[in-house]
This record gives sequence, C-alpha cells and structure tokens, in this order.
Amino acid sequence: MENITFENEYQIINMGGPWIGDLIIKQKKIEDYIIIDNFLEKEDFYYFIRYFEVSKKQKDNYFSVLRVNKESLEIRTSHERFDKIYIENIEDKTLYFCKGFHNQLPVDNIQLTF
Repeated sequence: MENITFENEYQIINMGGPWIGDLIIKQKKIEDYIIIDNFLEKEDFYYFIRYFEVSKKQKDNYFSVLRVNKESLEIRTSHERFDKIYIENIEDKTLYFCKGFHNQLPVDNIQLTF
C-alpha cells in the first residue's frame, strides 16, 4: 500500500487514540477523518474506518466503513454505524470486526451495505 498516506493526523479520544487524518491515495486527497492505523487492501478495494463527529458529545459520534475502489478511487460509506470498531477482515461483504480500537477483543461479524 505504498500509494496510501495520511496528513493532518490527530487524536480524537485523549486516552491513547484512535488517531485520524486526511486519507491520501496516489497523491490525491480522498476523505478526511479516517483512522490511520486500521485499514485493509483487498482485490479491488481498500477499506478504511471513517469517524463522523456529529457533536462535541462523544456519545453522538460514530464510525462507519469506507470502501475505496482501487482503480477509480470512487468512495462508498457503509450504512452501518459503530461506537467503536477495529477491522479484522472483510470477505464477500461480511465484515469481521472487534468492538474496540484494537484486535484484542472477540470478533463479531455483520453484512455491510453500501
């Protein structure tokens, strides 16, 4: 994933992360508010986690999965919302994830819709 970088990185929860930033692919800004240390590369797509800051209250904010087409760089955001998420894997639109910001928790799965 040599074409992927992040800029303007900062921490959103002041207890060790997660860190987010602007997603840059092939020197083009794709999206902002992307978690910088948890993403996957699959055959045709990259998968990232995007943070949505609805208000200054943490309970109002959420995360969703962002899918980026590797060729066209078209982005889609999943309809599913998460309080916390760590992507373990994605196979055939099934997301395998942990309900936290690390992979030290049990793995759940859900069907993603974009």
